[in-house]
Amino acid sequence: KIYDHRGYNTKTMASRASSAFLRRTITNNNIIAPSTTAHLFQTKLVIGSSSSSSQSCRCAHTVRVILTKDLPSGRGYSGEVQEVRAGYARNHLIPLKKALYATPQNFERVGIPDPNLVKDKTVVKVKRSDEEEEHNKAADLLRYYLRNKVLKIWRNADDMKSSRIHPGMVTHKSIREKLSKQLKIDLEDHEVVQLGSIPVVSHVDLEETGMENLLTSFPTLEDGEECPVQIKQLGEYVAKIGLGGGHSVGLKVAVSKR
Repeated sequence: KIYDHRGYNTKTMASRASSAFLRRTITNNNIIAPSTTAHLFQTKLVIGSSSSSSQSCRCAHTVRVILTKDLPSGRGYSGEVQEVRAGYARNHLIPLKKALYATPQNFERVGIPDPNLVKDKTVVKVKRSDEEEEHNKAADLLRYYLRNKVLKIWRNADDMKSSRIHPGMVTHKSIREKLSKQLKIDLEDHEVVQLGSIPVVSHVDLEETGMENLLTSFPTLEDGEECPVQIKQLGEYVAKIGLGGGHSVGLKVAVSKR
């Protein structure tokens, strides 16, 4: 660093002098300062960018129309639903009665369905069909798995002659717990277990048709309602497992003496 006799840094002083000289020259010659020019240039760029953006937005704005006449050069035919520029529809198609705006009233007026609504309904139907197929597969799989299985529950009986169990009655909660522990079937919250209150003669004689008939005799439970049946006697019973999609699967339950 080089200092003068006053102790100032000569390099710094030279830089300041050059800046002062530049400012005086610009002012005296009515020249706009570079910083101001840059500021104005940046402002102009921002304004131009905004204008260009808004213009592109206007160009991108489209509307749906129903063609009521054929368009030249095969660009569209009467009855078609097209998406066109808003200005083209407003200034040409609509005034010349070549098209109508695609509103529910106009669809009803020309007597054609809205393709978008038809598409949405088709998607809903396909989704619903897929869900029904999944429910059918789940019910068939569980039905096949349980066809030769018996859920065994052991209870103490009062004495040798009585079939009354003691202690502890068998409820739908008992069946749900045993299904998980014994047969490794974990039911979801919306899958309901119902118990038949009357014992069957024998599981061996219970064919698939007989099982279906028994299941149809079970009362319908309301949403959130639990099965009130409590089994208090030894014997062979049937339980109903309610699955999604309105499907139900029968379950053989044997309450035996411990």
